[in-house]
Amino acid sequence: MSETRRARWSLSEFLNMVELRSQTWCFVEMREWAGFRIPHNDAILFYAVLEGTAEVIGATPKPLELASGDVVMVLSGNSHAVRGHRGGTPGVLEFLHNGEYVDVPPNIALGRGRATARLLCGRVKVRWPGGQHPPALPPILNLNVNESVVNFAALEAATRKSGAAAILTRAASLLFATAFRAHPQSEVIFRDSTLHEPIARARQVIETHPFTDWTVELLARKVGMGRSNFAARFVAEVGRTPMEFVTDERMKLAAQLLETSDLKIAEISERTGYRSEAAFSRRFTAHFGMSPGKMRKYWRRSHRQSAASAGSATLQ
Repeated sequence: MSETRRARWSLSEFLNMVELRSQTWCFVEMREWAGFRIPHNDAILFYAVLEGTAEVIGATPKPLELASGDVVMVLSGNSHAVRGHRGGTPGVLEFLHNGEYVDVPPNIALGRGRATARLLCGRVKVRWPGGQHPPALPPILNLNVNESVVNFAALEAATRKSGAAAILTRAASLLFATAFRAHPQSEVIFRDSTLHEPIARARQVIETHPFTDWTVELLARKVGMGRSNFAARFVAEVGRTPMEFVTDERMKLAAQLLETSDLKIAEISERTGYRSEAAFSRRFTAHFGMSPGKMRKYWRRSHRQSAASAGSATLQ
């Protein structure tokens, strides 16, 4: 009991451990009688109304009316629809549903006639603290840009050149933290979080900082436990030793850097906690069944194929 009490986190630590990742962003212009639908999914759907009015149907018991400046994040994963003020029969917006990867968000026009709403939309992958969707999480989080520290005019201007998807994802993280902290259920969600358990906390610390020169003793001290008790309990709850878990997380980070950066293999080796590029390459190849160089070629080929199918589109 005393160990668990020493391992309790603050709300800031909890929010810092919520990891949002996305390269799926687009601007949607809805014209008369237009709308779109998103089937059930395991991502956060992000909608910010830049101009006009819209409504979200299905995410909450009653339709959620949105006006210019409103931001809503659908957390439930439920199937829902977004439509303009005249309704219409929405089809699936494949760009968001499929999670297309882009660098600069495309413009997608829906329907015909005059424009009634313009939205910034994103599909955001989330890793929750402790690896589990909090049971008390509300179906949506919402706020108005006037309540936010994000300057939307400057944000939109920043989306017109390379790197826009990364900027939007960082802004979404800030908006999520702002809306979560203001929600009346936030304290309940945080209080019930499994991160009050020392092993869950150790896992999240490793996942967030896999490049640290961890030892079992250092991890045990981090969560307020003795070394032997921590090591035994970690294996019992996770099924791997602490250092095996560290290696797995380092490999995940290395694969992510190979996919999303132009860092050299030696730089990735250093950033993932390996002092020797050769040792890193051997470990990586044993873990994934291919060398770091081959995996980078795979990701680049995959992204070229995705980019060829993205860009500006018009759905009617």
